[in-house]
Amino acid sequence: MSMNTSAIKRRERGEVNEADIAHFASFDEPELLFLLHSKTPVERSCAAIHLRKYQNLAVVDKLCHQLAIEKKLYTKIALCETLAKCAESIEPLIRLLGRIGKNQEIKIPETGFYKVSYPLPRDIAARTISRLGIVAILPLENFIKSSKDMNALAQAIDAYGHIVYSNKIKCSSSPLQELYEKHPKNDFLKFKITRCLSGIHDEWAKSFLLKIIQTGCKGLRLEALRSLILLKIEIPGNIQNGFSAEMQKLESFLKKKLTKKLS
Repeated sequence: MSMNTSAIKRRERGEVNEADIAHFASFDEPELLFLLHSKTPVERSCAAIHLRKYQNLAVVDKLCHQLAIEKKLYTKIALCETLAKCAESIEPLIRLLGRIGKNQEIKIPETGFYKVSYPLPRDIAARTISRLGIVAILPLENFIKSSKDMNALAQAIDAYGHIVYSNKIKCSSSPLQELYEKHPKNDFLKFKITRCLSGIHDEWAKSFLLKIIQTGCKGLRLEALRSLILLKIEIPGNIQNGFSAEMQKLESFLKKKLTKKLS
C-alpha cells in the first residue's frame, strides 16, 4: 500500500519506522557518524537513534553540531532524544543555548501563565538540558555565575528552573541573586529569575518576589504573583489590595488548581 501524502511529508521531515531503524542496527560508530551527515533525513534520524550506544564526548560534539544545523523536525527530535540520554551532553548543549532557531522568548509576556507546572523551555538546547535532570544543576549554576551572554543566560535560567521545580530540588537562590545584582536594570532577566524562583523558597527569593509584585511592570507582577502562590508564600493584605482584575483572576485560578492537585 502506498503511503498517503501526510506520511510522505513526515518522512521528508525525518520520521522513521521500525524497519528503518533495524536496517542500520549493525552500523558501527564511524559508519553512524558518516550517516549523520546523509542527505536523506530518515538516515540522519536513524544515525542519531543508534548513536545512543556510543556515549562519549566526540559523538556528543558531532550530535550537537548536527542539531545546530538540522532543519528537519523528526531528525531534530531524534538528535535531542539521544543527547538527553547522555550526561556528556551537558557542556556542549550549554554552549548552544540561545543559538538554535528563533523560538525563544524575547520579551516579557503581558498575560499570566495559567498552569502550575513549569513552562517547557522554548529554546531547543535548554529543553534538552532540562531532560538531563539533576546532573545538569551544577554546570548550569556555573554558567549562570560566569556567562555575559544575556540571551544564553535567559535560556540557562529556563533549564535550571525547570529542573529545580520538576524534581523538587532544594537549592539556594544565590546564583540568581548574584546575576540580578550584576544586571539590576535588565527586566527580561528579572522575568526569568522571577519565574525560576517558583521552585526556590528562601529569604532572598521571598523578598525579591514581594518587591517585584509591587514595583515591576505588568508581566513581572503577574509572574511574581504566580511564583508566590506556587511557593505558598502569604501575600500581605496591603499588596493584595493593589491587585488588578487580571491578577485577581490568576490568583483565584492557581489556588483552585493547587487545591485540586492536593485533593
